Amino acid sequence: MVTSIEQVTIPDHLPEFFKIYHPQICNPQLRIPPAFLKFFNGDIPANSMLQDLAGRSWKVVVEKNDNDFFFMGGWPDFVRDNNLKFGEFLTFSYVGNSNFYVKIYGINGSLKRDVTAIKEPELHPLDEEIVQEIGTAAPPADQALNGSGDLVVYAPSFDIVIKPSYIRKKRLNVQAAFGNRYLNRGQGQNFEAALQTDRGSWPVSVHNSDRLILQTGFGEFIASNALREGDVCQFMLIDEEKFMLEVSIRRQLK
Repeated sequence: MVTSIEQVTIPDHLPEFFKIYHPQICNPQLRIPPAFLKFFNGDIPANSMLQDLAGRSWKVVVEKNDNDFFFMGGWPDFVRDNNLKFGEFLTFSYVGNSNFYVKIYGINGSLKRDVTAIKEPELHPLDEEIVQEIGTAAPPADQALNGSGDLVVYAPSFDIVIKPSYIRKKRLNVQAAFGNRYLNRGQGQNFEAALQTDRGSWPVSVHNSDRLILQTGFGEFIASNALREGDVCQFMLIDEEKFMLEVSIRRQLK
């Protein structure tokens, strides 16, 4: 349910995360990035309030599934009221006390303000190339001080939905914008990387041609982590020199 209050200005240096909206990944629930949970100081809220620049607010329920936390009840209302569309960019700035300021950028790059939905969100096929290109490639790793003087570290990442071809071929195309910026050693120069989860670490070879492809070792990573079609993996670059990626897995609900 949306509640209108006065116009707001978002303070600088709040801890934040972002999402690129895709209906099949971000609706009817939205995962809170695992690396962001530390800003709750060990007390994950049962409910959160999302507030936009126009001063409207939405109450959303926070629920746990496996080891991940999601915006659930109330989130579809936020999606509908803001008429979120495929490819739009959202930032969630945490002000504390379970409250987030949310900014939405349209696919033209302009900030959306005071939107009232007049139709259902669009649906788009979730094919391999679309997932690769709009998967959430985060901003460059950076550091800043928030309002409390805490050091906030942002790590680049991208999300991939596991498709049958990834399991069958035992290979994965790295999201292009992410790979070109953070993992590119020059075309034709193959190299080794490492994928890390709470189950261990797996070396993988990276084939570097017109795009980066995780090859040898990726099949073992799939098998060891029991990945299935529909699982969503977030690949976060935690060591740029050693090309180490921390992988968080959101399991497809059965």
